[in-house]
Amino acid sequence: MPRISIVPFSPSERYHLLLCELDDTMFIVDCGWPAEDDSGDAQADRGKQQTGLIGSLDDPRDALGTISWERVDFILVSNYEQMRLLPYITEYTAFSGPVYATEPTKAYGRCVLEEGLGAAAKSAYPASAAVSTSSGNGVDSGSSSSSRIRRIPRQQLYSNRDIAAAMEKITDVRHNEVVSPVPFVQAYTRSSGYCIGAGNWSVEYKGHKTAFISTSTFATCLHPQEWDGRILSEAQAIVFCDAVDPATAGSDAAEDVSATASWQNVQVSQRLNQLCSTAISTLKQRGRVLLVGEPYGVTQDVVQLAAENILALNLPQPQFIFVSPIAEHTLQFGNIMGEWLCESKQALLYLPEYPFADKELRKKGHLHFVSSLADLATKNVPQGNWFVVIPPHDIESIDHFVRQWQQDARRCSSADMATGTGLAKFTVLIHDDDAARAQRLVNRLSVGPEVAYVPVARRFTFHSIEQCLAAAERAQHVLVPSHVFARLESQTKGSEFRLFEYSYMQATTVDLDTDRHLPLEVQGEMARRMREKGKQHGLVEGKLSLAAGKIRLECLDEASVDAVDGFVAGQPRAINDASDGTSAGSMANAVSGTATSAAPALRQRDLNGWTPEKLAEELGEVGLRAVVISTPSQSRAVRVTVAGGSATIRMGNGWSVDCSSASAQWAVMDSLRRVLKAS
Repeated sequence: MPRISIVPFSPSERYHLLLCELDDTMFIVDCGWPAEDDSGDAQADRGKQQTGLIGSLDDPRDALGTISWERVDFILVSNYEQMRLLPYITEYTAFSGPVYATEPTKAYGRCVLEEGLGAAAKSAYPASAAVSTSSGNGVDSGSSSSSRIRRIPRQQLYSNRDIAAAMEKITDVRHNEVVSPVPFVQAYTRSSGYCIGAGNWSVEYKGHKTAFISTSTFATCLHPQEWDGRILSEAQAIVFCDAVDPATAGSDAAEDVSATASWQNVQVSQRLNQLCSTAISTLKQRGRVLLVGEPYGVTQDVVQLAAENILALNLPQPQFIFVSPIAEHTLQFGNIMGEWLCESKQALLYLPEYPFADKELRKKGHLHFVSSLADLATKNVPQGNWFVVIPPHDIESIDHFVRQWQQDARRCSSADMATGTGLAKFTVLIHDDDAARAQRLVNRLSVGPEVAYVPVARRFTFHSIEQCLAAAERAQHVLVPSHVFARLESQTKGSEFRLFEYSYMQATTVDLDTDRHLPLEVQGEMARRMREKGKQHGLVEGKLSLAAGKIRLECLDEASVDAVDGFVAGQPRAINDASDGTSAGSMANAVSGTATSAAPALRQRDLNGWTPEKLAEELGEVGLRAVVISTPSQSRAVRVTVAGGSATIRMGNGWSVDCSSASAQWAVMDSLRRVLKAS
């Protein structure tokens, strides 16, 4: 019976790093870790208190050092927010397997990692911004906060070169594309709806599918492709990696009582419209807007909506300024990756006119990208209304604009306002759905009523998980984080599935029971006999057996057992493991010339074209270690080595297969059947 074991290594509820083991196969789901700005995460603090945190939030190397990386077979990445430790893992550990992620996750992930590396270096060694006072919109050197904000330098986990090398090791996949990282394991991803390219992974092993539900949303009014719920209905085991912790959630998540897909979509739409209307109201009064958010995701939707409304209302077009070294790339990614967008955005791509606002803003000279305040000082940006976008980790730039605009407001006279030349009003918009993190940002800034906090809560809550479980028709085992388990435990009593809790650095092991919904396969010989008798239905006698994730109905008589596909059918039969080349029982008969001539079996003439070298090569193509050997009887054979044993395939008038263990028998016979069928 397959068994799955899961150990979460990230102390944060928002970022995930799960070490998973399916029998002898070990893999990682996501490589997330909280950044320095997230070090106040309440869940992480609870993890420290409860478990005695291995390694600090700033330096996760102690925790990663407890993993035997040479045993890890592959890594699955769900979205670009869950990649912070990937360069360290690929470049500074013994891991050498494949990494799988979608194309947008790889593209955005590189930008996010490079920006995070630059932000960490900037916080360790803040530069004194030598900028001019030529602009009244808040670019001057006298008000730089770098002289009073100093932080202790921090050793970096990796370099930009390591990031580039890690990206080269990622294998791009599309949604629903099946990959086989190791023999007998298949994986694919379906859209999670959270961000462009984000997906939830499903891992299949011996007929059992385990779904890993990473950061997801039901909202359909954003840029990304919509949530694909098929991931739930296909899985026997479901692992929820992410859910909003009520202790750190915004008001929307805390008040979530229904969490239906339509409700969440309406709620997100309302929040986007509220952010947009607040910005428009400020711009109407010749004010300025500072939007605090990463230059992708929700921020892109807010800017797009604001630009469309400004054009529709025939308002003066403000100068849109992105202060970020990656903003120009991420804005382009969000508009050109058509197949990864939601259906409504994809439909716009087929129109003759360019559907997104950035092209028109560029054409009119109203869109500007700068990497820093110093870079902005060198730009000739027109005076007037500004719509500035700054990432939340760039406290220096945010604080600079806020204090400069406050000074402008104090200096603005009534005469200036009357003539329309004053710049008295400004608004700071924050849409972070983590209320605690947003509050920490506000506390670090000298702002008051100018701040408008409008959280756009997209992530799953425990109510969302309840709705997911209602659609999980085949689920037998459900694993949830500890902060969700207590809320779900009482409400899922009497369900057909078992609920398990997992917590930081604690192993949770689940036996994957036999699926109640395995497909039924009828032996071809039995069907042939019924056709000969002219029957389409009738009472039959046979034997039910389980193999390779299928229930098989077989004939009772020995002559036709396994006559159709030759190998994996029914429960394993005794196989002679003697070394003298004698018969290997019924498994040998399955491919020998003694099979019934009328049956569509693999007869001797089907095997004449095979040589030991050809068979070893074909078995190697499906992931087995196969070599040609000489036996004591001077005949040639193929030796196959697998985890848990070995097998010797002797090729004579009738092939014989000697296996050293039941696990080797299962692996070798299944691969041999697939190789012969494909020939």
